[in-house]
Amino acid sequence: MTLRQRLILSILCVVAISGGVSALIGGWLIWHQFGQEAENRVRQDLNAAREFYDHRIAIMEDALRYTALGERFSQAVETRDLPYLAPRLTRVRASAGLDVLSVADPSGGVIYRAHRPDVAGDSLADDLLVRSAVAGGEVVSGTMLVSLADLEREDPTLAARARIPVLPTARAEASSLPELTDGMMICSAAPVRGPEGELLGVLRAGVLLNRNYSLVDQVQNTVFRDEQYRGKPIGTATIFQDDVRISTNVRSEDGGRAIGTRVSAPVRDRVLRQRKTWVGPAWVVNDKYISAYEPIYDIQEQAVGMLYVGVLERKYSDLTLRMLALFVLVTLAGLLAAAIVGWRLADGISRPIRNLASASSVIAQGEFSQTLPVRSDDEIGSLTRNFNTMARSLQEREELLKEDARLQLTRSERLAAVGRLAAGVAHEINNPLTGVLTFAHILRDNAPEGSRDREDLETLIAATVRCKDIVRGLLNFSRQSEPQKAFHDLNDILRQAIHLTRNQALLSQVTIVEEYAADAPPLFLDVNQIQQVAVNVIVNAIDAMPEGGRLTVSTRAGADDGGPWGEFEIADTGCGIPQDALDHIFDPFFTTKPPGKGTGLGLAIAYGIVAEHGGRIDVSSEAGRGTVVAVRLPAKSEA
Repeated sequence: MTLRQRLILSILCVVAISGGVSALIGGWLIWHQFGQEAENRVRQDLNAAREFYDHRIAIMEDALRYTALGERFSQAVETRDLPYLAPRLTRVRASAGLDVLSVADPSGGVIYRAHRPDVAGDSLADDLLVRSAVAGGEVVSGTMLVSLADLEREDPTLAARARIPVLPTARAEASSLPELTDGMMICSAAPVRGPEGELLGVLRAGVLLNRNYSLVDQVQNTVFRDEQYRGKPIGTATIFQDDVRISTNVRSEDGGRAIGTRVSAPVRDRVLRQRKTWVGPAWVVNDKYISAYEPIYDIQEQAVGMLYVGVLERKYSDLTLRMLALFVLVTLAGLLAAAIVGWRLADGISRPIRNLASASSVIAQGEFSQTLPVRSDDEIGSLTRNFNTMARSLQEREELLKEDARLQLTRSERLAAVGRLAAGVAHEINNPLTGVLTFAHILRDNAPEGSRDREDLETLIAATVRCKDIVRGLLNFSRQSEPQKAFHDLNDILRQAIHLTRNQALLSQVTIVEEYAADAPPLFLDVNQIQQVAVNVIVNAIDAMPEGGRLTVSTRAGADDGGPWGEFEIADTGCGIPQDALDHIFDPFFTTKPPGKGTGLGLAIAYGIVAEHGGRIDVSSEAGRGTVVAVRLPAKSEA
């Protein structure tokens, strides 16, 4: 796969992942937001329904309070003036929409029933509202469960309305109750007092909620405005007695009101048992609604029913799906645009890189003059500039390497020529020098002590010995014998070299510090020759510190492209080597020591020995701060 293809694939993957994540998160947010909006709406709708419910009770309270406060009415109650009470209560019952309206004496005996004038004389003393109104002297209202027998006494038609068969309902809690045995009423009771505040009687009113649709239809008409969705009302309201619908505009499968059906078991448990409000999706008879339920409490604070409003979930789910589809289409369009832009960007990135790759191939073949035009100031442009700089650097380095190789070849040729010359000269001079030195010793021994001749002969002997040292160095330099190689420990070689030079170091007040690597590998070498190299370098270092100093001898091991190696390093704190002399330190007879202090052959011999072993010797120095000589030798696993 090419770089361009990988870039395009990477960009497409990033775009696809980001787009997918955005779609998932966006879809979830849309779904969640619409769900929250629906739940917020039903919360508000439930508050509105509760206001309608409480307002219905308030209307009843106001009617009773206004009637009971009338002076003429209180006189009629006191005197049992039925001709006045009958039409008056009939008008109140009709204007307030009451199912039950009675007036009783202070003991609870019924004086007159507006809803059933032919029945009177029975007692309401056991009625909780009547007792509360008599005891407290104020209008008392609330929701009550009224038995069928009491409803039958009040009005047989009310008992008939309260008898609601309990129908089997999907998802409802199991129940064996065939029909409701009570009716649920909203009731009020108001005391009737005389001019002096004395209790003359009690007004008792009520509205039976069973099969009374005025309240739930008012909620539907006012809150939901009879809005339809796919042939169904979008909003519904219900009053429950316990978990049974007694007043509702939820429709059953046959299109009638779902009277007698029951609420689902989870809702019943939360609202009636736990006495908490339910807000969320719930199954309502035969469809799913975003619903809100809250308990209805009687005057004894017992949960006797529920008030419900709900909006059809299908409308919100369809709207959410449409929004999700639109969001996905927009996201896909964005992904397509991003993919096109990504393809163009990938091509713009890969093209200059392909050009760089082609130019690199040309450079790999040795054509270092290859450069590329810089077309931008971004990272690609910077890379191109760096490539051009690298190409020029490689070209310059190649020229330097060629020059260095030429210098090395010249040095090798010069050393070879000097070696051949030295071998011839050494053989021709060595024998005569031996004769001269022998006769000089004989003449010195025969010369009188303290004579001028003996002093001259001493001078002659010293000069001759120096000549022999030079000849010996020439012989060593020109030696053509093969090294006697074997595996040796580099640390031991350095220890022996230091042992040989320790006295000289002590005389020069030089402190020797030894730092040997524990992992230094055995090296395949001629121990005498490498020891000679180490001794030559150590002696040079000691000579560079005539007034004392610090000599550090260390070893280390490592590996590079050429394989494993061992290295020893000799560093001094002496006078150092001038920079203009560093290029000539391996030349034969070149020395920075004072006249008579060196032959200039030590480093030349060391260079030849190290080269013969396949290693290299590097010298770094700074005038006045010391010199570091590093000798690196290859490590072989076998001879």
